[in-house]
Amino acid sequence: MNTDRQFSKLLEKGKIGQMVLKNRMVMPPMATIYGDDEGYVTQRIKDYYEARAKGGIGLIIVENICVDAPVGRTFSQQLVIDDDKFIPALKELADTIKRHGAKGALQIHHGGRQTRSSVTGSQPVGPSALSSLGGEMPRQLTEAEIERLVECFAESALRTKKAGFDSVEIHGAHGYLVSQFLSAASNRRTDRYGGSLENRARFLMEILKAIREKVGREYPVWCRLSAVEEGVKNGITIEETIQVAQMAEAVGADAIHVSRTSGSTRGIPPMAVEPGILLPLAEAVKKAVSVPIITVMRIDPVIGETALQQGKADFIAFGRSLLADPEIANKVASGNLEDIKPCIYCSGCMDSLRLSPPGVRCVVNPALGKEQEYSINQASHVKKVIVIGGGPAGMEAARVAALRGHKVQLYEKEKELGGQLLLAQIAQYKESISNLTGYLVKQMDKQGVAVHLATEVTADLITKEAPDAVVLATGGSPFIPDISGMNRDNVVLALDVLAGKVKVGNVVAIIGAELVGCELADFLVDTGKKVVLMRRGTKLASKVSPSIREPLVYRIRKEEAITVLTGVQYKEIIEDGVVIIDSHGQEQTIKADSVVVAAGAQPNNTLLSMLKERVAEVYSAGDCVEPRSILESMKEGYLAGLSV
Repeated sequence: MNTDRQFSKLLEKGKIGQMVLKNRMVMPPMATIYGDDEGYVTQRIKDYYEARAKGGIGLIIVENICVDAPVGRTFSQQLVIDDDKFIPALKELADTIKRHGAKGALQIHHGGRQTRSSVTGSQPVGPSALSSLGGEMPRQLTEAEIERLVECFAESALRTKKAGFDSVEIHGAHGYLVSQFLSAASNRRTDRYGGSLENRARFLMEILKAIREKVGREYPVWCRLSAVEEGVKNGITIEETIQVAQMAEAVGADAIHVSRTSGSTRGIPPMAVEPGILLPLAEAVKKAVSVPIITVMRIDPVIGETALQQGKADFIAFGRSLLADPEIANKVASGNLEDIKPCIYCSGCMDSLRLSPPGVRCVVNPALGKEQEYSINQASHVKKVIVIGGGPAGMEAARVAALRGHKVQLYEKEKELGGQLLLAQIAQYKESISNLTGYLVKQMDKQGVAVHLATEVTADLITKEAPDAVVLATGGSPFIPDISGMNRDNVVLALDVLAGKVKVGNVVAIIGAELVGCELADFLVDTGKKVVLMRRGTKLASKVSPSIREPLVYRIRKEEAITVLTGVQYKEIIEDGVVIIDSHGQEQTIKADSVVVAAGAQPNNTLLSMLKERVAEVYSAGDCVEPRSILESMKEGYLAGLSV
């Protein structure tokens, strides 16, 4: 592969203002919640950004840093730059990034109404006293306060320069304070900061002018804008963004970073977002200005190269995919695209920001935020390792163990690798999971793992092979609830339906409404079936992360072909359906041609005791420990590979 030719534009040097970048690949700002409570840079943050700088990216835009704490902080561990005391630690971060040939920028930010009094200790502020969906009512800023905030942004930009960063980005997108001023949906002011687009853009223009006065004309400064506010009544339009971009260029912006704001999932999960969906909007802005355009949102190297070749943008930002694999740029440069661990676009990273303890996590990359602790180093002694199970936990364990120099064999009882991933990728909108399956399968070959398919592991096999260590990753088996009539011919398993091993009738009753049950219902109605979805609990998909759960439940609730019954008790399965006690205590018969069991899973660990009797080192990973999600399977597989 001639990489220089295939990715000639991505690997080409680029320029923003006076700043020269070694390539046109950018890491956009993404919140990590790796800071401390006071807002200082931590070692964890430095390790995180250093891994991406080592990975060959041309420009790293460090996550949103607050210009006016505490009122402007959107979360408690957000970085802060409202005082000179933060400069020394920020300088360490800048030096860390630049040490590896990347350029560094800071994104300066104020949350406006997009915060909570529990974080800031005071009422949120905004251009108008209008709350966001589900948010607290903000207090309208006075003109004097707006003028002070302009100075806060300018002083923060100057601190950015003093800390040694090469450039600064103003966060004018995603519904935060600057964006709130730009949008007619959140700005109802009648003074010089409201009304016309020129007035609504005044805050941003004053910030740009004030920054220029502080840092000079040669220091690169730009803004990030939402091209549109999708699903927001009276929200920002592309026509308005084009005008704002032209205004920003006129007052000294060196680039425009084009993003978007989405106000509604509308039943579409993040996995279903079309790759390169923002490229037409970025191109529209590019045609209207002469400064460079940075574009983002689900862009892989091939799409990015094409966009650059076609002149739709000048720089390509790889966001969530850099969480999954910090080495993307190096792998593009070397031509090893098959070695890029793929982001599955589940938005687990975004969901993890709501969890405790704080800190962004990645479903496919357990080393995110633990780059030093989880680094893959050569083993001191080469061992013979057997991995039992070819699902995500088993393949990840085999991959990591092989990278450390061990001689690894993997045994899978089925005829192909993938385990539960093969079924997960069948469900509605989850095709991107197949990219992870393909990556892991490819890595077995590339890392020299000897794969044995359609092979059951027995005591005799273990005795014959005499491994030094075994990783048990045999997954789980369906949990069969104790319901009378469960052995009838009209009863089938959810996983068998998804796998196409069994057929169901036109009317289907599903027992269980966690992820598998809900996704099966979604899948079946798409094939023309009618479904009755039942569960003992009161909430659908209660264990599922919000970014997947919310659009899934939305689709189920609005689908006329799906009847949802919660709080039920199962009395008996009969020839033509299921007899239940409903949530009102009334007995009723749910008529159905087929009854599908989706009641969860239980660990399949029957080999564990045998292995412990014969092998010195035994590790368990994935659903054979406890049935959970891809995140736990990948993490436990990774750690097993590190531990061998």
